[in-house]
Parts: sequence; C-alpha cells; structure tokens
Amino acid sequence: MSTNLFMDTIIQPVTTKAKRGPYRRHSDEFKRAAVARTQIDGASVSLIARELKINTNQLFSWRKRFGDQALAGGNAPSQLVAVTVLDTLPASAPVASVPPGVIVLSVGQAQLRLEGQVDAATLTLLLARLLP
Repeated sequence: MSTNLFMDTIIQPVTTKAKRGPYRRHSDEFKRAAVARTQIDGASVSLIARELKINTNQLFSWRKRFGDQALAGGNAPSQLVAVTVLDTLPASAPVASVPPGVIVLSVGQAQLRLEGQVDAATLTLLLARLLP
C-alpha cells in the first residue's frame, strides 16, 4: 500500500513573531542625568526608570558605568571651591544685592554661596543633603 494516498489537507496559518522595533539610543548626557537622579537620597530607581520609559536593569547598568562620574560631575575634573564660614550673617547683606550668576542659600545660621558655573547634578546632591 502506498503512503501517498494519505495526505494532510489541513492548512494551518504560519505564525511568525512580530519583529521588534529598532533599539532606542540614548546620549551619554541623558544616561548621566538619569544616574544622577537615582543617587539622590530616597530616590527609587524603579520609579525613575518607569518615568524615563526604560528598563530598570538598563538604569542599573548605567549606574555601574556612569555612577562615579555622575557623583563627580561628569567628565570634567573636580575642582575645589572657596568656602567662607561666617559665625553670623551680616545684617547689611540683602538678597537683592547679589550679582547675577550667584546663588545664595541661607538656612538658619548657615549660608551657602555659589559663584560661576554650577554643575546641576552636584548641586542636586548637595541640596538633598543640606535641606531638611
């Protein structure tokens, strides 16, 4: 008996996986900014990843790669900043007399004065530690 007499005539549709779109590419600046956001006290890496629409594991990978640089302010070499500690605030130093390009933060008896170009990530970390 020939096996050619029995032929399967049921046609089943061929299913293929939908092709994945192209990978998104993020700039190093974006990655460093995302990492800096995760290094603030109380920040949730999972929530930040969700806001940025990236996988949490990807953000942890960027933290390993850029973590030290984000704390140091990116690729720029770290520089010391002159600081003057005052026992009391001068009574004749109104905030309106501060020249443009200067940030003055007064908290209680302490005063922080920043001049020149200020790194946003470093300032964010500094404020998170100083402010209650």
